[in-house]
Amino acid sequence: MAILYNSNLMIRESRKAQGLTQEQLAEGICSRETIVKLEKGERKPNWFIFKEILLRLGLDPEIYSSDVGSEEDVYVLQRMNKCHSLIVAYDFEEAKAEIDSIEAEKNTPAGKMWHSGLGYELLLRAKASFYSLDVGGRNKYLDPAVSIEYAMECLQITRPGFDVEKIHDYYLATHEYRLLTSLAIAYEHSDVANALELWRKLKSNIEKNYAESIRSNANEWYRDLLNNIAIALFRNELYEECLEVAETGIALARATYNMLHFCTHLTCKAYCLMKLGRKDEGKHLCKKAILLAYALDGTAGQNFVSAKTEYEELFGERLELGVEW
Repeated sequence: MAILYNSNLMIRESRKAQGLTQEQLAEGICSRETIVKLEKGERKPNWFIFKEILLRLGLDPEIYSSDVGSEEDVYVLQRMNKCHSLIVAYDFEEAKAEIDSIEAEKNTPAGKMWHSGLGYELLLRAKASFYSLDVGGRNKYLDPAVSIEYAMECLQITRPGFDVEKIHDYYLATHEYRLLTSLAIAYEHSDVANALELWRKLKSNIEKNYAESIRSNANEWYRDLLNNIAIALFRNELYEECLEVAETGIALARATYNMLHFCTHLTCKAYCLMKLGRKDEGKHLCKKAILLAYALDGTAGQNFVSAKTEYEELFGERLELGVEW
């Protein structure tokens, strides 16, 4: 039996409980006038806006079902979800084929949804992510400059005049975090110090504005951010700080049952310990991480063979995966 939710009451009462004004709740998501109409029940939110509002209120969108999207919105979201899944799985050829298919559809009468509104914005986001990501040199389409261009254009859509230097002053929406993540990843290809500065600004912003929901399953973007900042810190040889972030990430991954994040942070912690002269501890954790890589092999970039090879080159010995029970 479906459960129906009084969305206007939920938004209004949750906002008040969080101590947010209507302006703060709307920032980066929609206009204040839209929030006013939603809270009065004068407007039915589309799913995209509703999801962003729930996330800002510390509520898990997966709990709520809604038929608020139009048929066109549903089509756009389905295509973009497919595209996003291919990108995060590092299936770059299929992702490029999907993006090209959408670009071709834009030039047909049926493709009007990709020229403005939700479709245009989500396509920009997908391209910003696609052209900045790489793993093992597999993305032959990698183009950080193009990624930056798409990310900045998309940021300007929902927040005209967006200034990266003023991130600390903004109440960022989920999609803005993801765009800024693409921006930081693009920066990493040419300027790791600048990328690390952006990662730190994002971390500070989330901890300031979403302190109550950081440990929530809904706050996936914070856990992704910790992954990225740990890697950036390691590349900048800031091992003590990297170790601290990795330990926070491990605790969150355990709390939210996320083995991919757990594996990433465990590896970072192992390498940091070795760089800090604690080789035996690092070696032990490295074996644990490789066992996880074996279990997760092929999932979101996890590769057991490369992890095993890296271990054997690092320690100059054959990997034995016997563990103490």
